[in-house]
Amino acid sequence: MSRKILSLTILIIFVALPSRVLADSLLVQGVHKIQNYQFPEGQALFRKADIPEPVRAFYLLNSEYMKLKINGHYTEANEFLIAGIEESKDLFDAALDKSSPEYAQILMYYGALLGLKSQVFMAENKYLQGYYHGLRGIEKVKTAYDMDTTLTDALLAMGTYEFYSGIMAQHYSVVGAVIDADEAIRRGLDYFWQTWNRGERSKAEAGHLLLLIYVYELRDYPKALRIGEELIKEYPGNLENRSLYVEALILSDRFDLADKILGDFDTYTSWLDSEGKRVWNLRKKYIQAVYTMEKGNFERAESLFKEVIKHYCFEYQWQKNRSLLKTGQMADLQGDRKKARRYYQRVVDSKETTRAVLEAEKYLKKPYSP
Repeated sequence: MSRKILSLTILIIFVALPSRVLADSLLVQGVHKIQNYQFPEGQALFRKADIPEPVRAFYLLNSEYMKLKINGHYTEANEFLIAGIEESKDLFDAALDKSSPEYAQILMYYGALLGLKSQVFMAENKYLQGYYHGLRGIEKVKTAYDMDTTLTDALLAMGTYEFYSGIMAQHYSVVGAVIDADEAIRRGLDYFWQTWNRGERSKAEAGHLLLLIYVYELRDYPKALRIGEELIKEYPGNLENRSLYVEALILSDRFDLADKILGDFDTYTSWLDSEGKRVWNLRKKYIQAVYTMEKGNFERAESLFKEVIKHYCFEYQWQKNRSLLKTGQMADLQGDRKKARRYYQRVVDSKETTRAVLEAEKYLKKPYSP
């Protein structure tokens, strides 16, 4: 599963009191800027917003962490996050007052803060530890939502927990023994859709998760296209959404629009530093490999996939495993079963909790057929 997704990056709607209208507006504007990768502008709005200090610290911490990761500085980002979480915990502990009308909101952000720690464990392939820290965070989130159900964006955290509990149950028997995978996945999707339809601040994050899930986990490309189209109009600078949307277009045989969006890709990478450009140039190469494979040029596609695998520099293994899987599929389609099995085994050996691993296990037993 995507380690990025297990992070509980929760954006919450405040109670709609007149005195909070300006603060809420500034915060929403800030979230919009961050989702569009306009980090200085977004962080400036967070600093202006009239919000509790621990909440401000959460937004500033998470947005800076996101900026570092978009630029490919994964080790620095994780170190920054761990230090920031410990520092912010003191702010939250000091601010929690059950007699305060803001108690539920602050508790909610506290849960989100604790959930962020799971990202570090996910980056180190320590899935069960990540799951544990995600659980610690979600307990506070659920408590806050039970206290104040107007915090509708809490559904994003609840959806993340439910959906990926189901995914974990598919891969780990210790989780599957206590969780019905299909039911948890269903509940998670329902929470995500509620957030997409009702959550102002976390609508974009819910949309991104749904886009990722429908492209990589569920392969429901019509739904992916519907969400991706809206996201790319609202947040054209978001490279993750742009990449996923283009891939969904390619896998839906909509090559003309894919050509246009892929052609604009470099326009949105100009702000990145040198490491960031290297990371996203490789992501673009992965998309080109998928495109070339779908067009039937297996020799060129395999060359591109191998380049992605050789120079892989992303924190999460989605595209690496899919490159290995697709190379195996092309080998199967060309009758080279030995080669296909070699690539499928590499996917399985990654021990990632992604659909690619489940598919590779299937194709080890029976050759791939479209």
